[in-house]
Amino acid sequence: MHVRSWNQRLVTSACLALLVAACGGDGPTEPAHREPGVHAMLGAGVTDTIDAQPLQALVVEVRGPSGRLASGAVVRFEAQPPADTTRRNEAAVFVCPLTAPTCGQNVSYGPGLQFSSDTTDAQGRAKVTVRLGHVAGPAVVRLTVPEFGLEDSATFTVLPGAAARVRATVADTVLAIGATTTVRGHVFDRYGNSRPDAPVLTAGPGNAITFDAATGVVTGRDIGTQWLFMRYLQSAADSTRVRVLPTGRLVVWSSSEAVVRLVNIDGSAVRTVVTNVASDLGTFPRFDAARQGIILHDGALSYGGPSTSVIVVDTTGSPRRDIGPSTGFAAILATRQLADGTVLVVGSTVSGAPCAGYALFRVEADNSLTCLTALPGLGGTYGGADISHDGLRVAYLGQNTSTPYSSLLELRVLDRTTGTTAVLEPNARAPRWSSKDDRVAYLVPGPGVSGLNDGAPVVINADGTGRRTLGNFVFSPGLAWSPDGAFIIGRNGAWSEVALHVIRVSDGADVLLHFRTPTGATADYYQPDWR
Repeated sequence: MHVRSWNQRLVTSACLALLVAACGGDGPTEPAHREPGVHAMLGAGVTDTIDAQPLQALVVEVRGPSGRLASGAVVRFEAQPPADTTRRNEAAVFVCPLTAPTCGQNVSYGPGLQFSSDTTDAQGRAKVTVRLGHVAGPAVVRLTVPEFGLEDSATFTVLPGAAARVRATVADTVLAIGATTTVRGHVFDRYGNSRPDAPVLTAGPGNAITFDAATGVVTGRDIGTQWLFMRYLQSAADSTRVRVLPTGRLVVWSSSEAVVRLVNIDGSAVRTVVTNVASDLGTFPRFDAARQGIILHDGALSYGGPSTSVIVVDTTGSPRRDIGPSTGFAAILATRQLADGTVLVVGSTVSGAPCAGYALFRVEADNSLTCLTALPGLGGTYGGADISHDGLRVAYLGQNTSTPYSSLLELRVLDRTTGTTAVLEPNARAPRWSSKDDRVAYLVPGPGVSGLNDGAPVVINADGTGRRTLGNFVFSPGLAWSPDGAFIIGRNGAWSEVALHVIRVSDGADVLLHFRTPTGATADYYQPDWR
């Protein structure tokens, strides 16, 4: 009896199991309740390096509005642009049909253009091949089923590839003597993705800087230029130039832009003071005695003629005094504003009065002219004269008459107090008084100097003693002295490199200065003065 009851229970259980199997709809692989949607089932969530192609395809499953598997539905696979907004036209990931021989090779791509589609099979599944792209970081493939209005995404993580190159944080670093900065280098793969590796930093020859390789801290030690090198695994390298400068603020003229600007010697704090300034004889802006004003000569609003006007302006750009062509100047070579506000001009007048030829004039408050002294032998030479800061002496270029038919221009110094004239150099260009009026810097033409007015820099005492040539450099007219007399600065005469050039007078140590305009273009500045 006990045996029969047990057997009956087994038969009953077997019948119930068969009944459930017969009435179970889609069977055990199809749950009775599932939300509608498009879901990544296989191949998503991969983390690998750039250009990697996983063996597993990206497989998605589609369930229609009823929650049942949908066959015959079109699934769109759309690779999204990288999250990095600076690289939106590069690929973070590629998607391709399973039948494509390659994926992501020789493909033109851009935002919204990397696309593939597939139709779901009987199990509601669609598939594509995936290849990781060129941009490290998160990568997203957008999944859409337009027929049912379904949308989701599959995500991937792209890692940088092998190290391919090293780049310095900046290509050019400017430091004042005694100042510090930190220089870094970064390692990148072949597509420019940054790697966590750190390059080895070393300093090149020179003593312009001190350098801590462990921290990357650079200290400006002395005027000059020195290079830092960054290397990784002996196969990738880069460098950065460190230029160590004295401090100061300059007033400069841009011939190409026809403007006068203030700019710190390190290129910072650029400000335009005067616009529409042009002349075939230059403008030669100079600070006044208090270093709060600027005086310059101007050839009106266009090139093609000499300077005929003088502008006296505050460093803020206002107030401004214009001494225009009606004053009577035919040409202006030099200007100076004295400590008491007196305006002195070296030039010539249209009428030849009150002095014939080139002379030193005082411009009175009503813009009338007083002739202080004639400057015999001076012609309309570019940068051909300079007035001392006290207004008592004029350094100028006069015709050298020692040799018949000579084209040489000798450097003369006329002393208004004594009425005497001394010759300091038989062949010179562009004299410039030091801030204490005890020395004169000028240019000497010579071999290898192509410009008519360019030359090698020379410094001499005002009494003609202590003549020294400052290296084998070439300058354009318009030298300036630092306020302490330790340095001179001028426009580099080598046209291959647009720069101002600073030289230390004591030993000839030098450094080139590169500037940018307010719009970021390379600035070509002439005729600086230094405060």
